[in-house]
Amino acid sequence: MIRIELTKLWRQNKIIPCIVLLLVLMVGSLEVSTFMQGQRLNDAMETSKQTIKEWKKPNPFEATKQLLPETKSEINLLNKQLAALKHRDGMSLREVAVKQFIRTYPMLSYSGDPIIDASLHSGEVEATRKELLYLQRHQLPTMLPLTIRTNPQTTLTNTVPVNQRNLFQELTQRFYVKGWEQIWLWSTIGGILIALKVINIFLGDILANEHDSQSDHTTWLRLQNYDRTKMVLTKLGVHFVLSCLMIFLALGVFLVYATLRNGLGDLRYPVQAWALGKKVVSPYLWLTATAEANYFAPLQITFIPLARYLGLLGIFGLVVLFLNSTLTLLINRLVRMRLLALLIMVALPLLGLVLPVSIYNPYTYLNGDWVVSNYLGYFLSQRAAVYPWVISGIGIAAIVCLVLALIPLKRKQGGHFG
Repeated sequence: MIRIELTKLWRQNKIIPCIVLLLVLMVGSLEVSTFMQGQRLNDAMETSKQTIKEWKKPNPFEATKQLLPETKSEINLLNKQLAALKHRDGMSLREVAVKQFIRTYPMLSYSGDPIIDASLHSGEVEATRKELLYLQRHQLPTMLPLTIRTNPQTTLTNTVPVNQRNLFQELTQRFYVKGWEQIWLWSTIGGILIALKVINIFLGDILANEHDSQSDHTTWLRLQNYDRTKMVLTKLGVHFVLSCLMIFLALGVFLVYATLRNGLGDLRYPVQAWALGKKVVSPYLWLTATAEANYFAPLQITFIPLARYLGLLGIFGLVVLFLNSTLTLLINRLVRMRLLALLIMVALPLLGLVLPVSIYNPYTYLNGDWVVSNYLGYFLSQRAAVYPWVISGIGIAAIVCLVLALIPLKRKQGGHFG
């Protein structure tokens, strides 16, 4: 039965095209990120040059035209930053950034603007300082160019002046150009739902097509002693295994390409997460610095290795794939029209990309990044990690869908099973 199913799907050209489409999306995302990073690096170098010129101008209100020692120190950091940007040296860039962010008033040297302490209010500065110290402790390079570590609340809580919006975007938008980092990026932009959409384009009618008058195999299968339960479970196994296989194959080919293109990156790289912790006393001197550092209280910003993040994300993805397989069978059982069943399964993941975030929206709990980083815990006002509860909830939902798909429906004339 399984061999028949695989042969049928292969002949219907549903396996290779799905892998190719997934691979195209992954490679396209990497190429866009690489191009945008190059553009941003050029902008950062140009801004650094202009900032150095401004710093070298003598202050007209000073009695002497000699530069102050503090100004010379700033120019020295600016020159080091510019050299690091030119040579794509993330280690040197990190060293300069650490020196800047352990001061009472940090400033990205290539920005030349006090936007950091003036416009960021969700703990971004504190998170950036923690990230830089993590990188220093593990001897890791920073992203290129250096940017502020943003939070899900950044765009909601910051009011940026009109004349600083372009600079604000430059300082907060990151581009991940390594293989492992791209997986991290996909998780933050709904990559799991996009993958489900692609899979459902090719496998969303895996059971409904059995009721199609041109490909009715149910009578023949019953003659081979395949009852309804056995057939549905076989379909489930084929759908789930194929879903995993197509993603793993596309991902494997992509990682090979990414290795040759920009490398895979370091799995020790820090990923921002939220965990229960003590109140942070900010080392910065502006009045609201400590309040901003504790924006997510009682949860605090922390960092976990990229390897741990990807491991948790992988388990989460497998559970979501299983839910998608059982839901596909349930929809296919209830909707006998193959095309309608296919459209429903393709549309369902898309809803998760457009519906507003809410505790009543089930797609909120399918946001892999929120679940793994535990930002969902903050969103739900939970002190403990929500990951095990979300995994359990998705698993229970999958089992319910499977049970409903196995429940016999009223048999119709012509021998079609329910």
